[in-house]
Amino acid sequence: MTCSACRSHSPSDFAFCPRCGCEAREGAVASSATAAHAGEPSMRRLSPVVGQPDDDTDRRQVTVLFADLSGFTSLSERLDPEEVRGIQVDLFEALTSVVRRYDGFVEKFAGDAVMAVFGAPVAHEADPQRALHSALAMHKKVEALNSQWQARLGHPLLLHVGIDTGEVVAGTYRGSDEPTYIVTGDPVNTAARLQSAAGPGETFVSEATHRQAPHGYRFDALGGLEIRGKAEGIQVFRLLGHAAETIATRGLERFGLSAPMVGREEELGRMRAVFDRMMQGRAQVVRLVGDTGVGKSRLVTEFLARISKEDFAEPVTIRRCVCA
Repeated sequence: MTCSACRSHSPSDFAFCPRCGCEAREGAVASSATAAHAGEPSMRRLSPVVGQPDDDTDRRQVTVLFADLSGFTSLSERLDPEEVRGIQVDLFEALTSVVRRYDGFVEKFAGDAVMAVFGAPVAHEADPQRALHSALAMHKKVEALNSQWQARLGHPLLLHVGIDTGEVVAGTYRGSDEPTYIVTGDPVNTAARLQSAAGPGETFVSEATHRQAPHGYRFDALGGLEIRGKAEGIQVFRLLGHAAETIATRGLERFGLSAPMVGREEELGRMRAVFDRMMQGRAQVVRLVGDTGVGKSRLVTEFLARISKEDFAEPVTIRRCVCA
């Protein structure tokens, strides 16, 4: 079957699309607007679809990001409206490009603020990390805008960003002429409060987001912060940047522990045979396939650890990357 929302294909016995999660309905035809913008994480993807149920709301675990320009109110008071509009257009284009780069969804613009969602309408394995990457990239984008605007403004443009992770209810609101995808829940309010509390050029991250992505980034623990509307304060972390050294995010290594590999000598032997053929000048590819948690990452780590301890006649360079 062809999904009516994202146009991807799935087996006929699937009740939900494995790519976007929408209910699979045989024979559903997407509108031209949906088909034209299937690759864009924008509201146009969620235009009405023939055969799509009216109530498409669901509960999701998402990461919400709020980004706002520091001192925008004072700027608006002393600048011509056309100049304010120019700043807004440049800012929104820059921030939207970052969100789309990390496959997030721009839920709304308000004044000079942008609300982005990672995990809805399309979920990924590492949505908190995508949000943190976006925040760092947004600050760099605004730095680039300063070459155009700083001379006219007399001071640099700076963002303050807030990020929170949690459960929300997400779905399409059809109360207006143009259906709108809306995310509702406490993470939206918390991210907005964190953004307000962050200083110029800062990104404040909740404990929930920090817990989901403790490795690969540098944080400064700020302790408890009183948030308006919450009975108790929350633990807040300031995002400083990417970690200088990549740390494992899975397995025992995540907790600084290790254990000997048991029962994988046959697989390690086959991988070693492929490695030896590569050393003879023949390009090789190894593909590991298995259920979640069976130990694919651990097997790769063990293999590379054994290889790195050996002395070879010719130098061997090992590069490791992760693609979420």
